[in-house]
Amino acid sequence: MQPLARMTPEEFKELVRGKGWTYRALAVRWAMSETRVSQIARDAERPLYYDDAIRALPEVQRGKSAKNMKYIS
Repeated sequence: MQPLARMTPEEFKELVRGKGWTYRALAVRWAMSETRVSQIARDAERPLYYDDAIRALPEVQRGKSAKNMKYIS
């Protein structure tokens, strides 16, 4: 099995937003500050488990905010 490539900061941000999440909602989900989530996102050398966590995030239904946590199954 080939490991997944590390995401660039731009890819990380795109995937978060593409799944319907904001950094604020992600901060609540991960129990950390929005500032820390932003730092992680901008870090090109972030630990790979953050990339894995973003890839595994559920999608938030269109028109709903992530804080309501209604997911597409």
